[in-house]
Amino acid sequence: MNWVPEKTILGDLKILETYVFYDGPRVFSCISLTDQIYLALWAAEGADGDDWLYLPISKSRLEMVRSGGIALRAAVEWPEGFTFRVFLPHRPGSLDSVEPISSSEIPEEWLPEEGYCLDLATHTLPLADPESVIETKARQESRTRLRLRVKLPKFSRSEAPARAIGALLLQTQAVYDNLGYALREITPSQRGKIPADVTGQTAISMVGASAASFMLEMASNELDDLLGESLFVQVTEKLIELLDMNLEYSELASKLAEIKPRAAKSFRLLVEKFVETGGDVTVAAAGAHIPYSKRELTSEKLHEFAKTLNRLVPEDQSIEIRRRMVLYKIDTERRTFGFRDESSNPADDYEGKIDDLAWPQASHATVQEHYDVLIVGTTVIDETVGERRTKYRLMQISHISGEVR
Repeated sequence: MNWVPEKTILGDLKILETYVFYDGPRVFSCISLTDQIYLALWAAEGADGDDWLYLPISKSRLEMVRSGGIALRAAVEWPEGFTFRVFLPHRPGSLDSVEPISSSEIPEEWLPEEGYCLDLATHTLPLADPESVIETKARQESRTRLRLRVKLPKFSRSEAPARAIGALLLQTQAVYDNLGYALREITPSQRGKIPADVTGQTAISMVGASAASFMLEMASNELDDLLGESLFVQVTEKLIELLDMNLEYSELASKLAEIKPRAAKSFRLLVEKFVETGGDVTVAAAGAHIPYSKRELTSEKLHEFAKTLNRLVPEDQSIEIRRRMVLYKIDTERRTFGFRDESSNPADDYEGKIDDLAWPQASHATVQEHYDVLIVGTTVIDETVGERRTKYRLMQISHISGEVR
């Protein structure tokens, strides 16, 4: 049996990729000799033959459909151009037929189930260069290259949320600044801005993004010296060293002590940002005299590593706040809160993250109502300026009537 029509106005077709298979391909893409791509969907089986829907489709739209960005039904109901009804008869020797059909004429029973999506990994960016090319580019440019690969579990396309990736980039830069400061100074200050001559040498430039889940390509702002050395090189080597998941607890503790508390905390925060992605992370680097080196960090290992770092590099101080307060804002998507203590004059506001333990109750909380809450405040050093600030986390919440919400 042929799965594509023959001798029709669609031309000679060849199947590119099958997405749904059941006693043969039921949803697939195909291409004509003139490079027109079609998305084909089996519509109905009759006594004399099968009905199909063929949608001319662009490469960009096909990428969105195959990765789940556009549901199959939506692709049919809002096509880019004409839709064709294709009839493939069962009787040998009978002619296949093709006729245009508008989306409004398509019977309901022919349409895919509402919300049904494909979910195939789809490269929507150029493929990442192989390791050998990155090594060559580092030598040609006389500067160190850094790669950050994030495998995001909820994204089938080579895309990533700007907020999460932006936070990763900022924290990566913060780690380079703080490690550079720790490596250059015997007794680096734990407060205040990092000297400009340090941040100038540790500055990172974004030089590209590519497919391989989601790959960020970065490089040093400044060139290495004639011997292939620089503060940026030293920081890169130290970062790769610290990300060794095989280090014993005592070895890791010793290495963190060497870089001093400010840089150690900055490194811990970077690992926590990796954990927040929910996926596997790979950090790799190459330089004029640094062979391509990488650390492949699975999400499971990152969770354990973060726990170890929290024991070795704890937050500075914690306080417990048990009060009756009014909820003035809540973001259920980002799991953040804002409570106001009206018993103070002026009123004190507390904003921060909702802990997993409090989430079942907090997710049903109502703005402008009063609750008995337990908020934990942790004082940390903001490594961008070296100043202390307090981060708040909601640990418990209950309605004032005593009913847990």
